[in-house]
Amino acid sequence: MKHLYRQLTWPEARDRAQSGAVIIIPVAAIEQHGFHLPIDVDNVLVEYVTEEAAQRSEGAILVAPMIHYGFNEHNMGFPGTITIRDTVFVDFCEDVARSFVRQGYDRIIFINGHGSNQMLCNLAARRINNTTSALCASAAHWALAKPAVDKLREATYPGGMAHGCEFETAMYLHIAPELVDMTKATPYETPSEMGQFVYDDLFGSGPVNLVNRWSRITETGIEGDPTLATAEKGKAFTECSIRNLIMFCREFRAYVTPPDRNFNHQVKTP
Repeated sequence: MKHLYRQLTWPEARDRAQSGAVIIIPVAAIEQHGFHLPIDVDNVLVEYVTEEAAQRSEGAILVAPMIHYGFNEHNMGFPGTITIRDTVFVDFCEDVARSFVRQGYDRIIFINGHGSNQMLCNLAARRINNTTSALCASAAHWALAKPAVDKLREATYPGGMAHGCEFETAMYLHIAPELVDMTKATPYETPSEMGQFVYDDLFGSGPVNLVNRWSRITETGIEGDPTLATAEKGKAFTECSIRNLIMFCREFRAYVTPPDRNFNHQVKTP
């Protein structure tokens, strides 16, 4: 059974909506990832995870064409970065998801590969939930890999897994090793760490959110230590994300949505 939405005919798209397929919308960014990784890291990782999950789901999941560009103003001091205005990005994501709702799909999830997109994907999903009968969820692909990361992580916390780091480098080494130049991988930088309240990590950030312009605080563009990455770790991280994404989509499909209720005082008309 086809797992890529883009390969369906329109009658097939209608049939898959009727069958209850869960739609995954991959979302990522084009941005710098240090000296050793290509600028397409976020796209490559999230596309691989989502397409593999859909292919292995036996028809339960359809993966939509990727949204390649994201909100990235903080990285514009580095070449190789493309940014989309936050309001434009949220509206675009909402419109894509709403298009699926209008076709009859009622379970949609944004799977994100770029940190600064996450709050905006959450908002787009909330808009769908607040205005349609469908359910829309949002998750970062790395969050689904946490069980494997907890076992294999060598990077210090916080800041050891944040950007162009052990995690992203390991996944890229697994997926496309020929494009990674580990001779240019640089040692630790933790530019977001500003004391006990402000620090960043894919697996738990500080209680205060402060995203500075990246060129102000880093020479390499990375946060973490990519030299700790191996293809073996990358395979474990990737497979964990894929398994958990399939599992969530099956649970998501089974969710029962209660009817809307209105507990407000109702004014009786004469």
